[in-house]
Amino acid sequence: MQIDSADFEVITTPLPTDWVMRVVIHGSGLVQGGIRMVAEVGPQEVEGLMPTTDEGTILGFLTRQPAPGDELRIGYENQPLTSTGITFEAPNV
Repeated sequence: MQIDSADFEVITTPLPTDWVMRVVIHGSGLVQGGIRMVAEVGPQEVEGLMPTTDEGTILGFLTRQPAPGDELRIGYENQPLTSTGITFEAPNV
């Protein structure tokens, strides 16, 4: 699996969940199959991870904004997560 980039987006429309941010992950070899894919940004698990209609893109959600510099790590359930080198930067307001 190769992760090329990730977009962190604040959710502005209220949802019936605790999710406050959307994470859109772009890469190749992102296979959702028999073993569940998991990701974390810093110490926080990315929830609701799912493929999109765009090949090579998966979507997930966060319940709180990460700290600046928190790294995205990704992998499969019950296996070590792989460092992506992609870190969260707080949006300019």
